[in-house]
Amino acid sequence: MIPIEDITGVILCGGEAQRMGGVIKSLALAKGIPLVGHVRARLAPQVSRIVISANAEPMAHAAWGDEVVPDGLRGMGPLGGLLTAMNQVSTPYTFCCPGDAPLLSRTLVERLGEPMLLASADVAMPHDGEQQQQLFLLLRTSVRDSLRNYLSDGRRSVLGWTDTLPGVVVDMPDERAAFLNVNTAADLIRAEALLAAIEVAP
Repeated sequence: MIPIEDITGVILCGGEAQRMGGVIKSLALAKGIPLVGHVRARLAPQVSRIVISANAEPMAHAAWGDEVVPDGLRGMGPLGGLLTAMNQVSTPYTFCCPGDAPLLSRTLVERLGEPMLLASADVAMPHDGEQQQQLFLLLRTSVRDSLRNYLSDGRRSVLGWTDTLPGVVVDMPDERAAFLNVNTAADLIRAEALLAAIEVAP
């Protein structure tokens, strides 16, 4: 297993949320807590440190005491935010996820880490039974040079980049709800309902 102290978590909060009227998605409230707060609470026990990539409301995103870095490569999509955050990472491994996924699995990093090591891969990505979840990645931090070169060539596809790396896809159909991204008001209602169900589960 990869020791927790060897992993830094990166939460990507740079989306423009056009389908939610331009609100800052990561700060939208679910059960009274910002979405990024839910993500952080679930991720923190799985990593040694968290870096949040956010362009807006840096003080609000820093409420939990994490380092907040602005996306230094705007217009490059989530990979631009990832590279900027990875420049602050000193651990051998980086795990990244979006800041609008409040049901993040509490065991996701571990479940990606074991097959990644067995395959001697540079990246591990979950598959929820229907599709690859390309924004939930466990990476060797050394791949940031590859990412920098990929972006400097004008490319920005997440799967386009990960396909250039030795990788492993991990089947997780049992965790499909854990990959819910809140992109619309309806998604937010669904997320709140799922969070409430978890709270009352025996």
